[in-house]
Amino acid sequence: MTLEKSRPELRVTDFVAADGEALNALSFRTRVAVLWVAVAVALSGSMLLYLFMPGAVEELLAGEVEGETLDDALGFLLAGMVIIPLVMAAVTLVVTDRVNRYVNLVAGMAFGLFGVYAVVRETSADGFNVHILMIAVASLLALLIAALGFIGLRQSTDRPSLRT
Repeated sequence: MTLEKSRPELRVTDFVAADGEALNALSFRTRVAVLWVAVAVALSGSMLLYLFMPGAVEELLAGEVEGETLDDALGFLLAGMVIIPLVMAAVTLVVTDRVNRYVNLVAGMAFGLFGVYAVVRETSADGFNVHILMIAVASLLALLIAALGFIGLRQSTDRPSLRT
């Protein structure tokens, strides 16, 4: 007696991966949430690696960060660079599919383009530093999230969402 492998039917909440395998919407959301956490880790690592640069601690004690005055606005910006990706990871798991795709597309593009700007600005001003590599990784991951959001929007123009 032989058992025949049957391919399960695709549900409306499934995405189709490049190899034709069905990817459930919850699995897709989990993967995107992990990418957002990776963006937050890369940006945190970039900030920590900056502290190991020669003269960085003295510059912080003098009240400056990369030539800019360390004030409340810059502090909130640096905190937001870590908190916003973590909030996006939670939002990715909570909102409906269509909203999820739009939010990931917009936030991924914003973080990705900001990262590209930061890398270009830093390499043109000071040359290449190690912490810039982490910003580049975070930027690429954010652009990947935006691309996944865009692909999800293109695939699901007429599909109902997972949650109503």
